[in-house]
Amino acid sequence: MIHIEKLFQFVLVTFFVLSLNNKSQAQVDLNDYEKHENKIFTISQLARIQSHYIDGQGLFSHDLFLREKGLYPMNEEIQTIPYFSVSYLNENVTEKEGGFVPGKSTGLLNIDFHIKTTTSHNSVNVAAPIWDGRVYDDNYEIIVGGYSSKFNERPIGKIDEKGDFVSQLKGEHVKEFPILQIPAEQIIFDPFEYKLLKIKPSNGEIIISSVNHFLPVSIYGQQGETLGDINFELVNKNSSIVLFAILNEKKLEVASCKLNKSAVVKSREGYQPELIEGCSQPENGKVVTFTFEGEFSKNIKIVEDGMYLAKDINYESGKYTAKAEKITIDGDFHDWRNVPGVSDYEGDFVSYLYKNPDTDLLEVKVTNDDKYLYMYTRVVGAHGRTGDKGRYYWYSYIDVDANVNTGYPPTRGDNCYFGIPIGDDSEAQFEFIDNKFIKSFFGFTGIGAEKESLSGVLELGPSHYSSSGMDGKKRDSYKVEYVNRGGSRFATHDYTPGTSEDIIVALSPDGSEVEVKTLLSGFLKDKSGTDLMYVGKKINIALGVEGSSDHYGSGEWGADSSPVIYNYLIKFLKK
Repeated sequence: MIHIEKLFQFVLVTFFVLSLNNKSQAQVDLNDYEKHENKIFTISQLARIQSHYIDGQGLFSHDLFLREKGLYPMNEEIQTIPYFSVSYLNENVTEKEGGFVPGKSTGLLNIDFHIKTTTSHNSVNVAAPIWDGRVYDDNYEIIVGGYSSKFNERPIGKIDEKGDFVSQLKGEHVKEFPILQIPAEQIIFDPFEYKLLKIKPSNGEIIISSVNHFLPVSIYGQQGETLGDINFELVNKNSSIVLFAILNEKKLEVASCKLNKSAVVKSREGYQPELIEGCSQPENGKVVTFTFEGEFSKNIKIVEDGMYLAKDINYESGKYTAKAEKITIDGDFHDWRNVPGVSDYEGDFVSYLYKNPDTDLLEVKVTNDDKYLYMYTRVVGAHGRTGDKGRYYWYSYIDVDANVNTGYPPTRGDNCYFGIPIGDDSEAQFEFIDNKFIKSFFGFTGIGAEKESLSGVLELGPSHYSSSGMDGKKRDSYKVEYVNRGGSRFATHDYTPGTSEDIIVALSPDGSEVEVKTLLSGFLKDKSGTDLMYVGKKINIALGVEGSSDHYGSGEWGADSSPVIYNYLIKFLKK
């Protein structure tokens, strides 16, 4: 049966496309709206591109797109393996030639779990993401922004109605943008996953890709239905770690691993930065973190890359209640495991930046209570690792009014390594220098500068990151950074120590994870006296990191920004 909403969308798109191509029809403005049963549909460039790929049921089809581009997978094989990670105190680890060996299983820190799915297949062509550019909407067109070491991010082209990339940059500046060094015919736009790809013939080679899924992960019923209200519980017992799911008030074993050296697939020493009040880390980072290969229990059947309940399942006796954990900023991340997150690609490096694992995001999460916003990130390496004389910054980019025309705009013009498709009005941040935690602080990007921000009364509006333009002239509106301390507010700048007392930070024992607690009122008020951030407010938010690579012997910087979490509701607590 054809889905009515999809059918209507298809008919509407087709009507507008035909109208545009038929000269006898009245001219149609793509920015016009059509209303149907109190719903508003906008004919965007994206919908027009997707309309080229309609299946036999009249639905937009990603499979048809993949087939046309020679990317449809054949002879596909999928392997899914569970992994557990845990940090050991240095005193419980033996260092031997070739690596570390786990010792006592008591006192384990920061137990974690993830699933790695590796897919191999054949296809006519192979495609890889293009990280030197991104796509974003502007007046219902799809614009391509390019990254440049000289010009930062600039609009350099667009995606036309057929889905093809069209360069619009001419002259000597072309050579400054790595994306423009790729032949145009090798650049394709995937309108279903909304990303740019570089395509080339596979020449018959097997294509292998991997993706990690962190907690919480989904379990499906035997008919493919998603089972709701799943809370996961990690338990350390009998020199092993077991992952349980709470289903229907019963405890179901999902996966387990033995804590012995034969199961170790990776180990790494903890990162030990110098910390001040406002940032903490369990055991001061004096740990070794091991990743163990586990196995799924007999209760779980793996179908492709999904976990399904087996026909015969064994529940642990007793009655269990799934409960949400209250976030505590202490460097123990068990309370984050059941908070849904957003994954970010591993290895999404812009070509002119250093491939720094400490600035390669893997996952972000956001939650709140009635006073605080809580934010979480995971990186491949370690947060705040700078090396001697290096710098490291962590950001939250918050669009408090869901308006790209206020704050720092998505078509970022200066001092930006990775763009985000929202207007960045407010930020909470922290800074490391020389492997030392220097401070946490706020940022505001709106009308005015230091005087306005320090007054505590803010006005949203278009602004910039830098206080001066590329011509060297002082701007009227630019990003201001400030700290709240002792009942007063102070402007702060790079290299200036002194943390904001209403932002609290904690690192995991190995530094790969960080949690940040930010007082909602610390973001201040608008001109009407209303808090910019409050319970009941919807925001768009992304998280980012950037830092120098002195630790790796490079003077270049690395950077990464997460996907945007749109329409996050700062929700009321359940009583």
